[in-house]
Amino acid sequence: MGAKYHICDVCGTRIECEAPRYRLKINVFAAYERLEIGAADVSRDYEEDIRKLVEEMERMDPKQLEEDVAKQLNFDLCRPCQRKFLSDPLGNRGERGASIPTFDVDEFLRKLQEEQ
Repeated sequence: MGAKYHICDVCGTRIECEAPRYRLKINVFAAYERLEIGAADVSRDYEEDIRKLVEEMERMDPKQLEEDVAKQLNFDLCRPCQRKFLSDPLGNRGERGASIPTFDVDEFLRKLQEEQ
């Protein structure tokens, strides 16, 4: 049986077992603010609001709905990619208003699995 190795999820470099490997874990989740609840809120009937919300959610793509709440991403990085990430975590090189490129993690992982 051959030695196990990892692949850098950024550049595709093979990372040998004895080489440094870095795990990047990203948690993206919906932020919320604490609500002030008063007497009017407690006595209000929310049944219609809940019904509308459920109807709206039923029309949404389940994957998108889930990602609107929370998404956890995990990556293996080689040392050069780890250093590059730490020097510019959002990938905008300090440019104000730079857009973050879209990245379909599920598609990337499918392609990665097909290659192995």
